[in-house]
Amino acid sequence: MKRLTSVVVMAMLVGGFAFTQTNLALKSARETSTYYAFSVGIAEALMHGTRGVNITVETSAGSVENVKMARMRNDYLFTSPPSLVTTATRSEGQFPEGGYERIRSLWPLPGLVMHWVVRQDSGVQNIRDLAGQRFVPGGAGSAGEQITRNILSSMGIVEQVNLMTVDLSEGVPAVRNRRAVGFGTSSTPPASMIQEIGATVPIRLLELSDADYARVSHLYTRATIPAGMYPGVNQPVKTVSLPVALYTTDSLPEQLAYDLTKAFWENRSRWESAHPAMRLIAMEDVNYMEVRLHPGALRYYREIGFDVAPALR
Repeated sequence: MKRLTSVVVMAMLVGGFAFTQTNLALKSARETSTYYAFSVGIAEALMHGTRGVNITVETSAGSVENVKMARMRNDYLFTSPPSLVTTATRSEGQFPEGGYERIRSLWPLPGLVMHWVVRQDSGVQNIRDLAGQRFVPGGAGSAGEQITRNILSSMGIVEQVNLMTVDLSEGVPAVRNRRAVGFGTSSTPPASMIQEIGATVPIRLLELSDADYARVSHLYTRATIPAGMYPGVNQPVKTVSLPVALYTTDSLPEQLAYDLTKAFWENRSRWESAHPAMRLIAMEDVNYMEVRLHPGALRYYREIGFDVAPALR
């Protein structure tokens, strides 16, 4: 047995580390979410295009958890809205403990489109009507929860709404059982949980008016959910969108970050097949990631002639 082990080790050395493998974790979102599907597609494309890399996609309760794990993990990739990462690097908001300066950007993902769904029989016609009602703003610790709270705060009614802090998986049962008039979720349309509840309960999507959007236009981009996307929603609904990107930390070796970034952009056909929304990714969105690029990713973008914004270099 000892001799066989020695032969195997010697073969590996002679082969120039041909059998070595780098294991990476990609922390995404709940398994039922579109972002989990995005991440699975991306992981497959990266493993196809990068030799010796194995990527495990991990579930997560939300973007806040993803960012917080960046303080303590190596060989780590994660999804998050850029604004949340910026908040963390400044030790603000939910990240007063600090220690997030190591986070680096890699590439963009489809943005989060905010949905606010209520029962048609709730009497809630618009967001201001949520005052005095029980409402699930989004999964506890998720970007959707934060967006909802920011919107309600900008409208001056956040203290008037009975916001339920629960996992988003409880949103559909809460609405079905009338424990809440509705819930919020940030997702790329179509959101499966809204399709699920819309199949059994008449629903309404709440629109954010132009006047109310003006108060948060510095935080979010405008988005419109197309008519017919969900049962009973027969007209376009104006809402907001939040950019999302894939991040890592400066502990990731430069050459590996370069190889991963190259594999991502050069295997587009593979990750586009993971979800129709993946076709929306544009290289121009790199400049919305806010946090400095990883040196390996920056080398790739410079190599192909992409004009990286000064703040990301």
